Amino acid sequence: MHGLTSSKPSYWNEEQNGVWRCLEEHWDHLINQRVEDFLKYIHDDFIGFGHESPINIDKPWLKKWVGFWTKSTQIVICELRPIDIKIHEDIAILQYFIFTIEKNMEGGKRVIRRYTMTWKKQKERWVVIASHNNLADETIRG
Repeated sequence: MHGLTSSKPSYWNEEQNGVWRCLEEHWDHLINQRVEDFLKYIHDDFIGFGHESPINIDKPWLKKWVGFWTKSTQIVICELRPIDIKIHEDIAILQYFIFTIEKNMEGGKRVIRRYTMTWKKQKERWVVIASHNNLADETIRG
């Protein structure tokens, strides 16, 4: 995966590793600007809150926003770090940090986001049904 690294506990079971693998693939598609592949990991009835919007977001909003964002922003480095994961049958709740170095027309910046995502197991893969993230730290670099 270009630009993406992650670390997870060695004691996680197969199902936990499967959810984490989907998260890695999901972010890999985003940082490599494969928007349609990224959206395959988003449930059609997805709802969430992101740091960039004061109102809740859905899949059509993500398609528009991510499409624009990937054209204007390059993620140079991306690191995923889990906080916790709980699986309840076909539902997984995953909390993690994502650390990125991002470049755009304004320059470069280091961004730390904290996520809680709820995933649902489908035939092909786990998909996100709900998400909430906020900026943990952001530093502008000239």
